Amino acid sequence: MTGLPRSGTSLAMQLLEGAGILPFTDGCRSADASNPQGYYEAEIVKTLPQDSAWLAQAEGRAVKVIHLLLPQLPGTTAPTGCW
Repeated sequence: MTGLPRSGTSLAMQLLEGAGILPFTDGCRSADASNPQGYYEAEIVKTLPQDSAWLAQAEGRAVKVIHLLLPQLPGTTAPTGCW
């Protein structure tokens, strides 16, 4: 799952969880008034530019990755041209 901040990514993660796809989260960021059901984040995702070995732990689960880190995923390339 990816998106811009405040774009509904936590809601999308809730929907995936409701559909039976377990979220990859560490519970470090607790729920608050903005996201009463929680943020569905894992701090280790921020290490993606330096280390992607943790992705093996997330296999088969929904992972929330900030849009700026998508090009850091193994096997991806930065988009070119206009969309």
